[in-house]
Amino acid sequence: MKRFVAASLLAACGAGWAGLGDPAAPAAGATASSLRTPSGAAYTQVQRRLDSGTTLHEFVDAAGTVFAVAWEGPFLPDLRGLLGRHFQALTAQEAAGRGRGAVAVQRPDLVIVSAGRMGAFHGQAWLPRQLPAGFDPRTLP
Repeated sequence: MKRFVAASLLAACGAGWAGLGDPAAPAAGATASSLRTPSGAAYTQVQRRLDSGTTLHEFVDAAGTVFAVAWEGPFLPDLRGLLGRHFQALTAQEAAGRGRGAVAVQRPDLVIVSAGRMGAFHGQAWLPRQLPAGFDPRTLP
């Protein structure tokens, strides 16, 4: 698992995004889609492809805060930048030695799932208490 986190740092392609729970940041080369939950709550999905081939998805609420992120691709993104202040929860879980090949954090205030192998990584993280009304995290890519 230590290679998992180390790979995320080595595969960093320049953080041009906001951390989970932070205000959204403008990003060059990103596409944004304005969406609504079934309950009518507005949010924005921002997608960008890194030079490494990995695709990042940020989900931003109406107030401009990143409430969820997802990634998929041949390399891990810079998880320290992507998860922001929540990165330590991921490294603490990894250090505890829970799980093989995947790391999962499930708390009332934070969910992180990161898995994969060389050439095929994927993951999601969200803040359950900050999800817009009606947003279903099972719909995250």
